[in-house]
Amino acid sequence: MTARSLPVRHEVRRRDRRTGRFIKVFTLTYTDQDGTRTRTLPARGIERIGRIVNRLGERGEAWDIAVTDRSGNDVTFDFTCFT
Repeated sequence: MTARSLPVRHEVRRRDRRTGRFIKVFTLTYTDQDGTRTRTLPARGIERIGRIVNRLGERGEAWDIAVTDRSGNDVTFDFTCFT
């Protein structure tokens, strides 16, 4: 038998406990006085944390707020907390 190398996957894949389906995850990135912060969350988490980050942005305490999907596409304004 020969060893076959598999590609390394660095993405986070989660399943819904109720349905067993994969949950789409997004990356929320923003900068504050302490540096750049990155969180990988499902859509519900983006909405929850995004409201807080958006308020920080309105007060000038956070900037460069962005949400990207797995492919790296900007989907920030697909979430109601940022519109």
